[in-house]
This record gives sequence, C-alpha cells and structure tokens, in this order.
Amino acid sequence: MSCVFCGSSPVTKEHVFPQWLNQYLPPGRQQTEQARYGAGAYNVTRQSLGLDFTVKKVCAPCNNGWMSKLETASKGALEPLIIRQDLDLISLQQQRQIALWATKTAMMADQVQQEPLLPSHQLRRMRTHQAIPRGTRVWLGSCLERNPTVTSHTVRMDLTGVSTPDTPQPVGFFCPMKIGHLCIYVYFPAVDVVIQHAREFHLSVARIWPRRSSDLPFPPPVQPRNGEAFEAFAGAFRESLYLYTPEEAAEHGLKES
Repeated sequence: MSCVFCGSSPVTKEHVFPQWLNQYLPPGRQQTEQARYGAGAYNVTRQSLGLDFTVKKVCAPCNNGWMSKLETASKGALEPLIIRQDLDLISLQQQRQIALWATKTAMMADQVQQEPLLPSHQLRRMRTHQAIPRGTRVWLGSCLERNPTVTSHTVRMDLTGVSTPDTPQPVGFFCPMKIGHLCIYVYFPAVDVVIQHAREFHLSVARIWPRRSSDLPFPPPVQPRNGEAFEAFAGAFRESLYLYTPEEAAEHGLKES
C-alpha cells in the first residue's frame, strides 16, 4: 500500500486525531467509541489509554512533515475553543486555519471507511498546496459539556436531485466532530451546488468555509448540552441540508446558508 497523500511507501499508522488532545483527557483508561458507516460498517466500544484512532495509509515523511506542521500551526486557533477559554471573535485567519485542520482530519476519518470517497488528486493537493477541496463546507458550533473529549463519525451521502443526465449519481460525505467544547461539521458534496440548511440551525452553527467576510462571534447562542445531544444535533443538521444546482439557485434567487 502507498501513502494516500504522496504515493510513497512504506506506510505507517497515523492518528486521526492529534495526540496533543490527550492532555484534555481524564487520567487512566477511557471508553473509546469508533464508528464506521456504509460497506464494512461497525460500531466498536472499547477501553483505551489516550486517543488511538489510527489508520495505516500515510507514510512517515507526510506524518512527521507537513501533517505535523499543520497540527502545530492549528493548535493555537483550536485550543481556546476546545477548552472554552474566553473568546469573543474568531478572526478570518483563525477561521481558515481551523477549516484547513478540520478538512485534513475529515480526510483521515474518510480513510477509515471501507471505500473512501475523496479522490486521490484532492488528497495530494492538500499535501502540496494546503488546499481545501472545492465544494467543501465547514461549519462551527459549540457544546456546553466538554466530555466526551472526542467523538466523530463519517456518513456517506447520496446526492439526489443534483446529478446531470447520463452520469453516475454523485456521492459525498458528512463528518461531524466534537472535540471538547468545540463542534465542527465538514461536508463534502463532490459536485458544484448551493447549500441551505433549516432556519432553526442559524443560531447553532456558522459557516467558516467557504470564507466569510468578517470575524465570527463565538460561541453561538444555542448549543447542544452534552455529547449525546451533539450526536442527535449532528444528525438533524445533516438531514436539514438541502442542495440546489447553481442554475436552480440563480433561478430562485437563493444564496448559501
């Protein structure tokens, strides 16, 4: 097997979530939940020391090189949101860094799947250009309770209603992540669309990618109360996402939520 980011071999185990998050875990062994959806689906609950979600598809130079540098560059923007440190605004630069980190992490979560969805050229551009794939959306939210420190899963999405004649039905994926108090929702629809979500979510999530034009007030006024409520919220938010082709959006005067 070769590295999904650069094509080199051999590959080593890479953590889906960075090890610096372990400092926020309580001492001793914790209950770890891993979930995979679609072909080869499973739900596993086990005891672990630290965050050991790993996938053996990345070479050591990528793991210890650009990926390590991205983690280091992102830590300062992420930590205040994870521990709910006093923070009124997230700057445009911080938003871009968080979106980049969230996309890379979602890419790793996608690689845990039996059949990853992101094409190889987009993984390679993440390595060479730190480029978020075209069409990717990233929203931020928050949770009132810090624990569980990390929970995540990915869901394959069949994108009905936006395919062109005589082409395969497009698919995408949705990856919600709760990291301490911080909630991140990454959506990759794989086709050019305009996305709207139900009005009831406007006070809970804010899109940071594609770029906003201003700093982001944070945290949002409405938040899930705990990890279980976050998972229910993430599912409801995913179900509310509605996709329009650019032509439909222009015809009806619709803008991105």
